[in-house]
Amino acid sequence: MKTHWWKIGLSVIILISLSGTNAGSTAMAQQANPPAATTGLAAPTLQNAGLDSHRWYEFNDRYGTWLVGSWAPDDDDGQRLQDWRLWYMRDTPLVKSFAESDIIQAGVESVALRSYTGDVQEGGLYQVIYNVTPCLQYQFQMYGLSRPDYGLPNPAAQLRVGLDPTGWHTNPSVDPAMPGYYPASIVWSAPQDFKSDFGLLQVTAEARSSTVTVYTRALAYGGSRHAIVWDSGAFQEATPAMLHDPAALPAATILILSVTRDRTWATITWTTSPSSAVSQVYYALRPAGGGTPPNYPNKVYLPLVMGGATPTWTASPINKTPAIAHAVTLSGLLPGRTYDFIAVSRGLSGDACTTWVSAAQQFTTLP
Repeated sequence: MKTHWWKIGLSVIILISLSGTNAGSTAMAQQANPPAATTGLAAPTLQNAGLDSHRWYEFNDRYGTWLVGSWAPDDDDGQRLQDWRLWYMRDTPLVKSFAESDIIQAGVESVALRSYTGDVQEGGLYQVIYNVTPCLQYQFQMYGLSRPDYGLPNPAAQLRVGLDPTGWHTNPSVDPAMPGYYPASIVWSAPQDFKSDFGLLQVTAEARSSTVTVYTRALAYGGSRHAIVWDSGAFQEATPAMLHDPAALPAATILILSVTRDRTWATITWTTSPSSAVSQVYYALRPAGGGTPPNYPNKVYLPLVMGGATPTWTASPINKTPAIAHAVTLSGLLPGRTYDFIAVSRGLSGDACTTWVSAAQQFTTLP
């Protein structure tokens, strides 16, 4: 019996809606100086990204008994923190790993994997990465190479890298095997078969937890006669400049609390209680003398806010520190001019990332 124990229940978040609220009723105040910008969280770290740690272990105690916690490789000895671990698909042979100094993409070593027995290898490496920000996008990459022994009848291989946005992984102290199938939460790159030289594999996914897990994966034929070599990994945040496509925004669910403005800047504040989220503001300068449009519903109002044409929205930098109370300052504005704006937040609702937006509203800078 298969137990899908990585699934997480979905909860519902209720926010205050702006539907039917007059855009001109937004509270406004004046302030002498704009507030300081908020910085984001420190970037998460991929340990031993170059795979140059010189030590690679087997799944057990070097052909001995299967000791609890001995699933390796993980050099947590205080000297060479490694943090990569092996995995294999249940009902396929165990894989073994060894340092490779003659076949490298960069640095001084790579890591080669072979299966102990059988005609197939299905497995790879994984690492859990901590302190990621939910609902930001992250990219993992690794170079891979398929090295079948000479004369192998079937030298085919499929190499991929993967990213699990929920941080799911096998329990290394109990069982290092995938449960016989791949959890649907893992996002995989397209399969490649690099034979003559290392090839780059990349995958991008939106985090749905404070941890994510990155994987290398190979399906290779030939068993112990087929080595899969991995080298030069990298992990980075890769969130687009806009949290959501402004042409396809969901219905308004954010209450704008206030707009504080001066001649050349304005600060928009709102809340997403009870959910923490990252945030930004889309804004667009209205034509001089454009006036205030009627109180249209959001889906009608958006195409009208630029006097009949869809606006070209400018996006503020994303505030990447999740919060319930949000404040975004727009600078470099023109004195005495009217701007349309939409507040945007993105955060977790249950185990899914959700975008919350305000109705399109206006403010006018001081002359």
